[in-house]
Amino acid sequence: MHTSRHQLLAIFLLKIAYAFFAVFVFSKFTSLGDTQDYLHGEHLDRNNIASTAYLMSFIGVTLGTWGGFILCLGLSVSGIIYLLEKTRFSARNNALVMILIALPSFGVWTSIFSKEVFVLFSFCLCTGGLIDLLTRRRRFFSLLQIAGLALLTFMKPHYSVSIYLSVAGILAYHAGFRKELMLALMVLMSVICVGLCIRYVDEIYQYTQIMPLHFSQSGGSTRHNTFWLDEWDFFIYLPIGVPMAFIGPTLPEAIHSLKLIPSSIEGHFLFGFILLNGWRAVFYGKQLNVMGLLLMMSFVLVLFLTHYPFGLFNPGSAIRYRSGFIFPLCVFVIFLATRNRPLKGG
Repeated sequence: MHTSRHQLLAIFLLKIAYAFFAVFVFSKFTSLGDTQDYLHGEHLDRNNIASTAYLMSFIGVTLGTWGGFILCLGLSVSGIIYLLEKTRFSARNNALVMILIALPSFGVWTSIFSKEVFVLFSFCLCTGGLIDLLTRRRRFFSLLQIAGLALLTFMKPHYSVSIYLSVAGILAYHAGFRKELMLALMVLMSVICVGLCIRYVDEIYQYTQIMPLHFSQSGGSTRHNTFWLDEWDFFIYLPIGVPMAFIGPTLPEAIHSLKLIPSSIEGHFLFGFILLNGWRAVFYGKQLNVMGLLLMMSFVLVLFLTHYPFGLFNPGSAIRYRSGFIFPLCVFVIFLATRNRPLKGG
């Protein structure tokens, strides 16, 4: 089912409504990230085109408030529509997608002038490329999708790792790798990753001590670093830290500050939604879909892990950073889950 005019209009109106809500309501309770800094050219003194902050400031000053709003509206809506056209969901799944688009955090952070809009746009192009590869519509990314991958790599290189690994896995599958070999490769890659973590544990520990310094301790929702105190804590805390970094405000934090309750409910809903559909993507009956497992590891798990250090220390930052990839992540997981038969050989 292709995107209908009514759905396109609904998406367009939702983005406009959230933009006005962000500026005139949401901004009264919290800062809108770096939006005002970009629009006022606060980072132009860097004069470095390799700096995302510089480029965002350059675009903001060049286009102005309304020009920046129109650009981000166009990027956000076109990215969403592009990905939905690739999925060709049923009416039921399209209704589910509209619920995702209407979620407050996604609506706010991808409707204003922000990096998250550029991440969303590029991620939608890349995820559309993964779907093309899976369904054999293309043998490799199109020029537009390659441009999207380049933009994503520039804006958020750590998130782009999920795309590169997923492309490699899909191409290996299409090259005729049997499921037994695919499983063996996944185990081998996991062992290599563990080995690298052990080898570079000292460097990782130094990084964990620098990371909390990027978050102001005077911020109302900033968490104190009680997580990474010893050299192995980064890994020991993974089972708790990864969900916390993705969800944002925990239930105790939301109870302590009632304004965080909507964000906490939304975060828990999204986390449960991804786990449930991820399970459906990996298992069919009593059998294992190896391709589904591979993509859940290379795409979903890698995104969770790369988001972990950036989202753990501030629930607000966790929500904002998550908004750039949450829509393509959820859509891709739905796409995998609704393939109710295993891929050939998978």
